[in-house]
Amino acid sequence: MKNKIVFGVTFIVVYGIQAAYAAMLGAPEIIMLLIAGLVFFGFFGGIFMLIYFLIKKNRNTSSNAAPNTVAINFAPPLAYQNPTIEERIDKKDTVKGVTRIALPQQNEIRYVGIEEIIRCEADNNYTNFFFINGDQLLISKSLKEYSDLLKPHGFVRAHQSHLVNPKFVKSWLKEDGGTLLMDTGDKIPVSKPNRELVKEVLGK
Repeated sequence: MKNKIVFGVTFIVVYGIQAAYAAMLGAPEIIMLLIAGLVFFGFFGGIFMLIYFLIKKNRNTSSNAAPNTVAINFAPPLAYQNPTIEERIDKKDTVKGVTRIALPQQNEIRYVGIEEIIRCEADNNYTNFFFINGDQLLISKSLKEYSDLLKPHGFVRAHQSHLVNPKFVKSWLKEDGGTLLMDTGDKIPVSKPNRELVKEVLGK
């Protein structure tokens, strides 16, 4: 395109000078003739270039566009690709790195280390927590809720009313069908449906 423009300008200049000499025109007439030729060439050259670029643009647009197509994304939303820790807990999955749980009370929320919990005991719709330092906490949530939360961390349901941490089980007493003696001296009954599971967790 650039070469064509240079050629056109050169052609007009040369042609105008030759025509002026042939007509025996003076310098003012030659200058006017050259200006008229350049204006003429610029006008029609501009129209030509405008038409050229419009055609080129339409060709590029038509080649890039894919009519009557629909893009379908089969990837799941990000919210389902990266579940939060709370969602994993709700799904009862084992959450690596979780070492504490929240125990809500009337005036505070107590955060305790899971390894500090010896056992949990149901008290109607409440749960009584027993800790290695001798403390106890009565929480207004059912034992089942904490059983689901602590089972992935090794806790075992010995009885309908008892959830124990196997790390603090001292021995298995063969009285009353099976009783767990804890390091604290507490005796926890083992129900018949849970007997085999408890033995398996403790290593029989």
